[in-house]
Amino acid sequence: MSKSNLKDKAYSFIKEKIVNCEYMPNQFLIESDIMEMVGASRTPIREALNKLEQEGLVKILPKRGVIVSDITMASVNEIFEVRLLIEPYMIRTYGENIPSRIIQEQLDIAVNSGHHIYSAQGYTDDNALHELFINASGNEYMINMMKQIYTQNHRLRIISGMKRESRAQETKDEHQKILGALLKKDYDEAAKCMYEHLSNAKFAAVEAMMSMKMMSVNNQMK
Repeated sequence: MSKSNLKDKAYSFIKEKIVNCEYMPNQFLIESDIMEMVGASRTPIREALNKLEQEGLVKILPKRGVIVSDITMASVNEIFEVRLLIEPYMIRTYGENIPSRIIQEQLDIAVNSGHHIYSAQGYTDDNALHELFINASGNEYMINMMKQIYTQNHRLRIISGMKRESRAQETKDEHQKILGALLKKDYDEAAKCMYEHLSNAKFAAVEAMMSMKMMSVNNQMK
């Protein structure tokens, strides 16, 4: 395998583990372990880590190593500041570009999802739903910006699901309200439902962050 392909393989491998919280925030990465798992030398691994640092997913600390970037309360606020501004606007402005057939398919998925929102398939379905609204704009600048936001948000969503199991059913109900309003072509109502959904998601994320910090403080006191 070429050096370029090994770098891409290492990048995808590490990023997937970070985004899915297999590598948790503030966890130090052991390069030798990654080299063995990927089957690559140090150079492609370092190149992959440099790219991930540019995306804000890791920090390379001189003479200390590589650490997974923390999710701070500030980053939670920044993520949801963008989402609360952009996503309701996208639905209100471009919702009419989404065919009713696609909306019905998404509604069927939401109805039949059970309590498995916080599962691999659930995350995939959730990503597809939110990306559907952004992609409806056809605005490549907006689409690329939101991809970066969703990457960071995915980590938040996993942590929120770990700390608050009831959020799964709440998310399911909120998705159905958004899609139901879209089927009725009531774009203002759909945008309002999206705003409420994101506000609730932010609350769950903040709650999860506070819980994690309390656990960290308690562990340090032991």
